Amino acid sequence: MPRTLTRLQGSLLILAAGTMFSFGPLTFRALVEGDAWQYLFYRSISAGLVCTGMIVAVGRNPFRSVRTAGRGQVMAGLVLACMFMLFIVSLSRVTASFVLLLQCTSPFYAAILGWVFLRESVGRDTVVAMLVAAVGIGIMVGADLGTGDLLGIALAMLLPVFLGGYTVLIRSSPIRDPGVPTVIAGFTVAAVSGLVSLGGPGLMLPVRDVAMGFIGGGVLVGLASPVFNYAHRFVPAADASLLLISEIVLAPLWLWVWPGEVPSASTLLGGGVALSAVVCLTLRAAGSDSPPRLQRGLGLHVGALPIEIGSVAGPDREHREAG
Repeated sequence: MPRTLTRLQGSLLILAAGTMFSFGPLTFRALVEGDAWQYLFYRSISAGLVCTGMIVAVGRNPFRSVRTAGRGQVMAGLVLACMFMLFIVSLSRVTASFVLLLQCTSPFYAAILGWVFLRESVGRDTVVAMLVAAVGIGIMVGADLGTGDLLGIALAMLLPVFLGGYTVLIRSSPIRDPGVPTVIAGFTVAAVSGLVSLGGPGLMLPVRDVAMGFIGGGVLVGLASPVFNYAHRFVPAADASLLLISEIVLAPLWLWVWPGEVPSASTLLGGGVALSAVVCLTLRAAGSDSPPRLQRGLGLHVGALPIEIGSVAGPDREHREAG
């Protein structure tokens, strides 16, 4: 990847990552015997292994990369791990439509957190796009919106907060290897889901189910996550979170094409509205191709430009050298 990207290039890469993420439900739906936690184990461990291999492939030590990544990137990895598990547990307690609708609110949290910690202003176009996308997702799931128990609702409400926080953490800290957060998240979730599975049905699955887990994790998450983490450094947190809504919009279409799950008219209409907001936001980026300005706010470094370890003065450098 080039050392710098324009805002448009970053937006297009994030859209590409979101498109790859949208194929994930296909791999889960193709399971023969595996449950959610078994799938999560193979998905997570394969994502961690692929990102580890990518770090090794460029001649770096993955253990050193994690150790020198900085506190912000380690926190991002742990937040990503929580997101993986929150999604599974909340789906077991409330409807998928409810989780989907709440997830589209993540740009609002990203905008708020980006403003508080990174001093990133939220443009009028971004606010309008967020509102339009929220309306579109609301149309998509409005007919099927349901409720579950209080714990499930609370967990589902935490998911977009974590997603918004993740985008801010990725943007706020310089990183040498964009796959590090996925390495941390992958092996953390693999450990947790592995223990849960071993306490129940175990980890023995048909070859097809294991393959689906590895495709969903190693191919989709393992390749797309580093792309998102890198490209996000050139796109404001609120915009990046909004661009990821492409995953929510496109997933029902892939389920329609292959398993034959015909989406409702409200899904098609709402998806078109939300996707139009994402497309308009991307086109707007074409008129703002200058990389975001480097600035400092509340001790956090805005990662507008990739910075090699050792080139940053101050507490950030001392922290990495101490690691």
